[in-house]
Amino acid sequence: MVSLAPRRPLGAFTTWSRAQIYALAMLALVNMSNYMDRAIFAILQQPMKEDLHLQDWQLGILSGPAFALFYSLAGIPMARLAERFNRVTLLGAALSAWSFATAMCGAAVSFIHLVLARIGVGAAEGACTPTTHALISDVFPAKQRGLAMAWLTTSIPVAQMIAPLIGGAVAMHWGWRTAFMAIGLPGIALAFVLWITLKDPREAHARSTTSRAPSQFWPDVKLLFSNRAFALLFVASTFMGIGITCTNMFTASYFLRQYNLTLGEVGMLSAAGMGVAGLIGTFTGGFLADRFAGAYGRSYPAICGIGALLASVLFFITFTRDVWTAAVPFLLLANVSTDLKNGPNFAAAQNMAPKHMRATASAVLMLGAVALGGGVGPFILGAISDIVAAHDFPTTFGVFSEVCPVKDAGTALAAACSKASAAGLRGGLMAPCAAFVIAGTCFLLSARAIRERLDD
Repeated sequence: MVSLAPRRPLGAFTTWSRAQIYALAMLALVNMSNYMDRAIFAILQQPMKEDLHLQDWQLGILSGPAFALFYSLAGIPMARLAERFNRVTLLGAALSAWSFATAMCGAAVSFIHLVLARIGVGAAEGACTPTTHALISDVFPAKQRGLAMAWLTTSIPVAQMIAPLIGGAVAMHWGWRTAFMAIGLPGIALAFVLWITLKDPREAHARSTTSRAPSQFWPDVKLLFSNRAFALLFVASTFMGIGITCTNMFTASYFLRQYNLTLGEVGMLSAAGMGVAGLIGTFTGGFLADRFAGAYGRSYPAICGIGALLASVLFFITFTRDVWTAAVPFLLLANVSTDLKNGPNFAAAQNMAPKHMRATASAVLMLGAVALGGGVGPFILGAISDIVAAHDFPTTFGVFSEVCPVKDAGTALAAACSKASAAGLRGGLMAPCAAFVIAGTCFLLSARAIRERLDD
């Protein structure tokens, strides 16, 4: 059994102990499993649709509400359990559950079976973020949490790159059902390793501390939001969720519509933007937040704010270039800027939250970023895009929503639809640019509102 309590440093190269590094590596693997199990679904949609005779609206439910709604809402009760029980045990049980549910997607014989399996994946994965963040906060002191969280979240772009490769290769040779099992079942083995090698640091101090009566949810939430710095951080995270979700979902479509690039070319740009640029931004943000933490840790929300404001400007430049070669450098820089917050954002929440409710703080922040930000943003962007496209469409051809899109390429109507569609999306993508400005402002205000010194 490996204790998560800090031990002897490794030397001048790092101040992290072997126990800290091992704990971080294990939790990063758990987080990677979390994202691989959801990323695999996108690459297997088409073979599933053909085999089970699904409609596109059914695929939309499976990739949307059946997963995202339960994922974001389950975070709250899972966080409350993490405040009361052994977090390593809870995380291992959740990891086993979502891995089994992922494998069961491969055993589905109907749409209903897939819905139930996806609900299981989402509900179980709701435990991952609040529990891993709470553990990281107990393993690492406050002034090291930015970089620790950054290392933890690098598992996200890595998982997003690995899952399609493994899933696609397995599906090509043995079918989509085997691909789900190949991604899901290893998580059960990882859960076993987690159980037998890690120990919740709270257990080590259980005998030397006075037991605390279980707290109530709403009083705890009220306590969180009574802290002005946390309230502003929540608002900032929500608008950051709007901006990131919108740009992640619609940037590829914009490059296809505006510049007539191929799917392969856009795929390479997405991999570079979300993968390589994301890793650079994640490490940079975590390092800078720790480096300039000071006594109060104001650098954690401040780095997020600077990244958000930079992203607003860089995405605006990206979406107003006439040629794609001029847009790509700004797109890459914009993705670096947005991912500066990956480590510091949740580290800031952990630093602000009382020790007994760190998992709850992470779950509440996730609710704002995922359920509110991710849910509202794409709808607003889509509505603006439709309005702008309808306004830009020549009235001589009729009403945009009634005649577009058209299947006959090369016609004047098709050209008008394509031009209006691109103009509409360009207009809609101004919404996340504005969201980033609001997010950046609230992050900086949150930094100014911090009054308590960091508790190491």
